[in-house]
Amino acid sequence: MQLNYGLSVLFDIPDSLAAKAALIALSGDHRHHLGHLRGGQGHPRALRAERRPRAGADPVRAVHGDTSFLLNALVLNVGDYVNRFMGMTLNSFAFDRPVEWMNNWTLFFWAWWVAWSPFVGLFLARISRGRTIRQFVMGTLIIPFTFTLLWLSVFGNSALYEIIHGDAAFAQEAMAHPERGFYSLLAQYPAFTFSASVATITGLLFYVTSADSGALVLGNFTSKLKDINSDAPNWLRIFWSVAIGLLTLGMLMTNGISALQNTTVIMGLPFSFVIFFVMAGLYKSLKVEDYRRVSASRDTAPRPMGLQDRLSWKKRLSRLMNYPGTRYTKLMMETVCYPAMEEVAQELRLRGAAVELKSLPPEEGENLGHLDLLVHMGDEQNFIYKIWPQQYSVPGFTYRARSGKSTYYRLETFLLEGSQGNDLMDYSKEQVITDILDQYERHLNFIHLHREAPGNSVMFPDG
Repeated sequence: MQLNYGLSVLFDIPDSLAAKAALIALSGDHRHHLGHLRGGQGHPRALRAERRPRAGADPVRAVHGDTSFLLNALVLNVGDYVNRFMGMTLNSFAFDRPVEWMNNWTLFFWAWWVAWSPFVGLFLARISRGRTIRQFVMGTLIIPFTFTLLWLSVFGNSALYEIIHGDAAFAQEAMAHPERGFYSLLAQYPAFTFSASVATITGLLFYVTSADSGALVLGNFTSKLKDINSDAPNWLRIFWSVAIGLLTLGMLMTNGISALQNTTVIMGLPFSFVIFFVMAGLYKSLKVEDYRRVSASRDTAPRPMGLQDRLSWKKRLSRLMNYPGTRYTKLMMETVCYPAMEEVAQELRLRGAAVELKSLPPEEGENLGHLDLLVHMGDEQNFIYKIWPQQYSVPGFTYRARSGKSTYYRLETFLLEGSQGNDLMDYSKEQVITDILDQYERHLNFIHLHREAPGNSVMFPDG
């Protein structure tokens, strides 16, 4: 509705159901193009495009408005928030309960984010793979909160400034037609056409990125993914995009916004209990990760100290300057890595362990397969050791780059929790065996620490 009003202000497009349907169709086409961008870059690009105009709007509005008033109000808002946060959070209005206001605002706002959290959470997890928890908290909580505080303070206080100084017509219009309030505020400042255009485009990106993340997550929910790095096929994501668009149009046609709000409150309540289980699961996962860190630091295997066990400086330098391509990497996997894993597997089988060793073919879009070693540990967590050839861009200072090659490979060790960051390239068979045994010993030490920890949880073999 706000987008339609913005278009009517800019281009005299009538505020009608047909115009809203056209906006939904346009956003659906944009989501379709986002999903087809290479390397999953569509979502981050759209998010950056959405963020930039919003970030630039605050200083522009502060300069054109009463800057001193807005800065003082910002400091006051921060102080009120810090001072009254706990009291307002726990205020249940027990003695004078505004039922209608609580139902339409507090409970709805709470239930909306509870119901929306599976989509937002999984989407953020999908695009944040490889980030640390500190980076995730900074990028999804601290920075957005800071920006939201600035946005609400600058524009909210700008609106209050106009009302305080006698613009009663603006206040009445904002109350009667909320979708017009923001554009009416922008009209109070210079370059209205430009700022209204930016606001309309940004609002469209809001809807596109939100609906696209929902379509992506719904597609992943309703398909069997081949691995953790893959997403649902494009046709399924398009189906969910169309379904979201039709649902939006249906809500507008039947004026079913209030019914949708009530449904959200009803559906959000049971899922709130699921969130508590998720929090408990996260805590246990972090404890398990701590046990892994401790077990990795307790390496009790004897280390060879003779000079014959060390690389000569020339071999070491040769390894540092080696940026191998597909052929050399494949030869290394076939003649060194797989025989080393096979010898370890045979020895483990002789000692009664159930072991699986697989040489898997390349996945779609890749040139090389990978090697998997799995040791079954009964009711404990299985030991998984994988060697994956990882492709990277060649540094510009290397001979391989000067010869026109753009990529090279590293043979990285992957355990259950992901890459270990090492490179097995140019290792001998004995050195690969040593690395496998080091990781196996750490895994056994981890199982011991986890088993002896108080309140330990059940560990599933594959989890």
